[in-house]
Amino acid sequence: QDTEAFIAAMHKNASFRAPMVAKALDLNEAKRMLDIGGGSGAYSIAFARANANIRAEIFDLPGVLPLTQKYIRESGLEDRITTRGGDMLADDLGTGFDLVLISAICHMFSPEENIQLFRRIFKTLAAGGQIVMQDFVMSSDKTSPLSGAMFAINMLVATRSGSTYSEDEYRAWLSAAGFVALNGTDCYVGE
Repeated sequence: QDTEAFIAAMHKNASFRAPMVAKALDLNEAKRMLDIGGGSGAYSIAFARANANIRAEIFDLPGVLPLTQKYIRESGLEDRITTRGGDMLADDLGTGFDLVLISAICHMFSPEENIQLFRRIFKTLAAGGQIVMQDFVMSSDKTSPLSGAMFAINMLVATRSGSTYSEDEYRAWLSAAGFVALNGTDCYVGE
């Protein structure tokens, strides 16, 4: 019951944000998408609606997937969005994806775990594939935005080693995992 309530709340928030994120991205080249920790599937649903060529796979814990599958059925996109269960830090994520999304994931993990996750994501990407990450992004001194600083306290209490992280940290982790920035922008791609 707790999982169902959590996923429902996340779905409500993500259903508002996901179409805006999809609109802000150039999804023209994306055909295969991996949504790691995709929960209700709100982002995969929005991305699939934004680009009729996208086929998405949502990778999440096995206990979450019955809820994910319900939201996918309700969207009418079960022919283009599939699910697979596992542990994102340990199980095979697959290969050949044009786009990998991690939304609201990094704050659950330590810096070392995030580097490990980014390295695993790098290996899943097709040549030129891109990572799309959404999470709290803090200032260098981690005092702003205030909502992110307050959320870091929540992660201190609720996770083993989670926190919120700065843009500099994310850039360093992406670089350590092998990603390169396109033309000095915030777009990071695999080889």
